[in-house]
Amino acid sequence: MKKILSVLVAVLLVAFACIPAFAADEAKIEMVPSATEAAVGDVITISFNVSEGLTGVDALVNYDTEYLEYVKDSAVATDLMVTELNTETAGAGSIHVASAKTDPAEAGTLFTAKFKVKKANAEITADLNEVLDASDNDIAPGMTVAPITIAEKAADDATTTTTAPATTAPATTKAADNKGGNSINPPKTGNTPVIGSVAAILVASAAVAVVMKKKNED
Repeated sequence: MKKILSVLVAVLLVAFACIPAFAADEAKIEMVPSATEAAVGDVITISFNVSEGLTGVDALVNYDTEYLEYVKDSAVATDLMVTELNTETAGAGSIHVASAKTDPAEAGTLFTAKFKVKKANAEITADLNEVLDASDNDIAPGMTVAPITIAEKAADDATTTTTAPATTAPATTKAADNKGGNSINPPKTGNTPVIGSVAAILVASAAVAVVMKKKNED
């Protein structure tokens, strides 16, 4: 029995000793593109995402201006952290992001930015100057951000459309009324006239408005 307990204690000690290592490995920063393939002239959006538990990030997002053009005023920070974006150097091929938070932040997106594709096979990279964990320790050394490559979008296969032969509707003959005139009375369904699509939409909209007003009053 003593031998079994000793083995269990040893296993628990090893498990607890490994917890900090696992926690450190969970810290991650990545860039996610809206598309990995694009044609020249297309605009893609890059999301700069972080894992939970971080209190600060200082990084540079880099790209080649021959391949990509930063869309002016498109870099927008979220409220995940207090974030400052410096896009003055965007013309030179980089965006500086500095984020901080007093308490460890949740996982999410720090900011997004848009780029116009000028040439195929564009690449976007990120340099981490500083990354702070929950204890405000810099864990940037050793961390890397996977680069993004925007490949050339394959041309769509040409599609052949077949046009159906035109058909001629049969001629209709208007029935004469009792007075021998050519007018026809509007059709009716029972005693209720047919309601047009526009009128139906207006009725439906009014019904929705009444229901929403009642919910707000409740």
